Amino acid sequence: MRLRKADEPGRVASGALAVVVHLMFFGLLVFGISWQKKVASPVVVDLWQDLPEPSKKVVLPPEPPKPAPKPVLQPPPKPVPEVKKEPVRPPPAPKVEAPKPSAADIELKEKLRKQKEEEAALREEQKKAEAERREELKKAELERKEELKKAEVEKRKLEEEQRKAAEDQRREEAEQKRAEQEKLRKEDEARRAEERKHAEEQKRVEEARREDERKQHEAAMERERQQQEAARKVREADEAKRKAEAAARAAQQKLIDDWRARIQAKIKGRVVVPPNMVGNPEARFEVVLLPGGEVLSANLKKSSGYPAYDTAVERAIAAAQPLPVPTDTDLFQENFRELHLVFRPKD
Repeated sequence: MRLRKADEPGRVASGALAVVVHLMFFGLLVFGISWQKKVASPVVVDLWQDLPEPSKKVVLPPEPPKPAPKPVLQPPPKPVPEVKKEPVRPPPAPKVEAPKPSAADIELKEKLRKQKEEEAALREEQKKAEAERREELKKAELERKEELKKAEVEKRKLEEEQRKAAEDQRREEAEQKRAEQEKLRKEDEARRAEERKHAEEQKRVEEARREDERKQHEAAMERERQQQEAARKVREADEAKRKAEAAARAAQQKLIDDWRARIQAKIKGRVVVPPNMVGNPEARFEVVLLPGGEVLSANLKKSSGYPAYDTAVERAIAAAQPLPVPTDTDLFQENFRELHLVFRPKD
């Protein structure tokens, strides 16, 4: 047999009181922590171009240590009545002044802005040029199609006109042929009616006459063909002769020009141009040569206006001998015995 333990008096009330006290103490702690919470204030930073000189720090002597306070016994906290929490409004944030930009920053921003504007203008110009090019290509394509259409219409019109002309010509030829056949038929009927008795004889005479005319016509055609062939051969011979003479003259002229260029180049290579020359004056000389290329005489026919340049050219002519001349005697006598040479300092 088990005995039931008796309940202690006041045990339930003391437990409830302890729970209430602990809850109130916990609420007080939470309210105190939230009340002391601070709002972070903004930080203002000053920008310095040069760092200031550090100030001398004064070292103070250390304070003597204070005696530790004696612990004070506090009574247990009394129950605190419930207080309604009002929302805490954070203080307004102070205005932060933006740092003034430096001259280098302003100049850099201005360069970047101009560069962006130039790039935007360039892109706009490129877009405009591309649009104009596309418009021109489209216009050219339309014009080309229109021209092709017009050409096709003209071609069809011409073909239609040619077809009509061919039909008219065939119609006229058929009408003419029918008219001639009708005329021959009527003449034949009349002839048969009038000369029925002498038809065979007349026929033989007519055949003989036609044969004679045919032969005469063929002979005349052969004579004309032979005359045309002879005339053609004469023309071809004359043309071949003319071409041969022209080719010979061209070859001789090329040879003459080549020798003259060589003479001119040899003399010019020895001309010392004065340093005070202005412009491109012209000096003309008449040079008489011997068959070996030696200079017999060199006469100034037209001065350049600079006596020093004229003298330099005359010395160069004398220094360049013997000049290059062809070995063909006839060619030399006809073209290189007397030379008229022109000199310009800048040619």
